[in-house]
Amino acid sequence: MTTYQWLLFDADNTLFDFDAAEEYALCRTLSHFGVQATDRIKNIYKKGNRALWDAFEQGKISQDRILAQRFTLFLEAAGLEGDGKAWNQFYMESLAGCSVLLPGAEDLCRRASQHYTLCLATNGVPFIQRSRLEHSPIARFFGDRVFISGEMGCRKPDKQFFETILTTLGAKNHRARVLVIGDSLSSDIRGAFNSQLDSVWLRWPSSQTGAVKPTYEVESLAQLGQLLNAHRLVPIRL
Repeated sequence: MTTYQWLLFDADNTLFDFDAAEEYALCRTLSHFGVQATDRIKNIYKKGNRALWDAFEQGKISQDRILAQRFTLFLEAAGLEGDGKAWNQFYMESLAGCSVLLPGAEDLCRRASQHYTLCLATNGVPFIQRSRLEHSPIARFFGDRVFISGEMGCRKPDKQFFETILTTLGAKNHRARVLVIGDSLSSDIRGAFNSQLDSVWLRWPSSQTGAVKPTYEVESLAQLGQLLNAHRLVPIRL
């Protein structure tokens, strides 16, 4: 049985409830600018924002372009007037203040930290991700092992993103003991595959299958905890 020492956790919809945070921040932003938060209006934003982030993962656009354009494009698509930059700033500040965890995430991290070295590996906006982590009860389990694409100059699923993390951790010659955990096939699991790392796909009910295959697949954080219990080891000496 393969044993692991380092766990590279994705943040959003792996440990943090991003759907809840997005809903909170979006509704607060719409209310602030005097727009009713109907399902139609919210879906226009979410669809456009997801398309931009997909393009980012594919290396087609920069993160700065997402932040500069997403609300401008949303306002145009929704037939609304406004300053997209001001909308985006208010939204990001709202999002940064919402640290809702998925049920069981804190307990999972607490138990896993007793046997593994926990790391966070995310494509999010740096000040948002750091604020959400710092205001959450799981920050203590990660310490300074927080890797954010906007601070690294590379992104998931690029090989360089994971190679940089391995080098920082001193794990480059021990990649068989590194496990990537995330909900995105195109980002987390594809990135792990690109760097020849084992992976766990958190397959939520809304998830879509794809060509890339994870090493393991679970449908809940409870199942993930059981998997980690089976693969822990006494830390190696480096």
